[in-house]
Amino acid sequence: MNPQMQNYRQFAAQAQGRSTAAARRPGQIPPGQHAAQHAAQQAQAQMMQQQAQQRNAAIEHQLAQRRARKPTDRNLPDGLEEVVIGDGVDQYKKLREAEKRLDHLMARKRLEIHDNFSKNVKRQKTMRIWISNAVSAQRWQANSDQDAFAFEAGGDPTYRVKIHGRLLEYDDDDILHSDSEDEEQEDQQMADNEDQQPNKRRKLKSPSKKFTHFFKGMTVEFDNSKNTSNIAGDPNQTVTWKKGANPNQSGDFDSIEFERKGDENVNITICLTRDEQPERFRLSKALAETLDMEEADRAEVVMGIWDYVRAMGLQEDEERRSIQCDDSLKRIFDTETFFFPQAAERLIPHLHPLPPVRLPYTIRVDQAFHQSGTPEPTVYDVRVTTEDPLRPLFFRMTQNPDHAATLQQLRKLDDDLAVLMQSLNHHKARHQFFTSMAKDPQKFVERWLSSQKRDLSVLLGEVERGDVAGMEFAGQEVWSGETVREAVRYRLARAEAQAHSQSQSQPQSQGGR
Repeated sequence: MNPQMQNYRQFAAQAQGRSTAAARRPGQIPPGQHAAQHAAQQAQAQMMQQQAQQRNAAIEHQLAQRRARKPTDRNLPDGLEEVVIGDGVDQYKKLREAEKRLDHLMARKRLEIHDNFSKNVKRQKTMRIWISNAVSAQRWQANSDQDAFAFEAGGDPTYRVKIHGRLLEYDDDDILHSDSEDEEQEDQQMADNEDQQPNKRRKLKSPSKKFTHFFKGMTVEFDNSKNTSNIAGDPNQTVTWKKGANPNQSGDFDSIEFERKGDENVNITICLTRDEQPERFRLSKALAETLDMEEADRAEVVMGIWDYVRAMGLQEDEERRSIQCDDSLKRIFDTETFFFPQAAERLIPHLHPLPPVRLPYTIRVDQAFHQSGTPEPTVYDVRVTTEDPLRPLFFRMTQNPDHAATLQQLRKLDDDLAVLMQSLNHHKARHQFFTSMAKDPQKFVERWLSSQKRDLSVLLGEVERGDVAGMEFAGQEVWSGETVREAVRYRLARAEAQAHSQSQSQPQSQGGR
């Protein structure tokens, strides 16, 4: 054998021996024992988890039993007015009747509020829009002498157009929108009372929504009839704005401004695209004539078709969802019959986007317009759709934390009242028991023993003999039988178990005292 190979084998054996010795050093757990300990820990954790689940299940069972035993009747026992002195029973009955009427009213109002929340209630308000423009670097704005020659030429003549909008909301407005006649009457009254109250004027309050909240896009169309050199797509003659297009700008704004080069007056048309949720559409001619409305959203159109079908009696007798089309519906659906769940899809061709709000304006850059004093802006009043102002009030009322706390207090009072009624029932039964015994003790005891015999016969399940009122037993040995003893032990054990469960449910602090 090669000596070098023999020395190498001896070195490997020595290294293996050292590793085995190192693995068996005292204080270090072998791998097999470590795995066993880990499995034991997992089993112990699983057992503790199961015990915790069992305890929680037992607690839930006890709570359920308590809820089942909790009294719920809040009515007075019959005949209590004959025992109680005074008119307390009559007053309580009147309070109960008032409570029932109040509960009925609150339930009805709650349903009305829920119905209003489910509906898409909208209102129309006025958006006042001011359009104005300023100029800079125009020829008539140069301060140098016209006969002199200027080596330094100024900047290009420009103009800046500002579109400012505000939702008209007044402090003295009623919740419902007032008509023009009401406004005229209010103005007349204010004019009549001007001598008495000269400082009383209608004041604008801060609007709830800003100008760009009601529009999602704007396009400016220029009139290039006087300047044929401008071509389509010229950046100097193109102005567009879309909500959310610029990630650096968030939120709504009160105004929109744009600046372009120009030294001549030019006519423009500002086109504003409405932003309404849910989106409203312009109905086709056939659909508008059938529903008697020009604009609506999808839900309103479907509900309008459904109301029309029911009013005209176009449902089939066997399949109520199958609709027979009359002349008006044939113009819309182009068929003899259709399945109503498909109405929303088949109405899409009749829903067109709403036309934009078009506001014509003339950009004035001449000297006579800007130096004649303060230039008057062009003002437009546009009708916009807003939410019903009652919705925030309803939401604030229903989601008020004080309201939830009040309901919790009322529930506690109801529980206390039910416990009190149960106590009154027990006291009335005891009063009736002792009153009957006081009138004729002998007959009362006989009737009571007869009742106990009937209960015992039912408990033992024995065959009764004779009349029900005069039940008799075959022998007196039944009272000393094993069945009676077992029934008594069962009753006593049940009472002890209930007492033990009640003592366990009481706080531990009471036991420490």
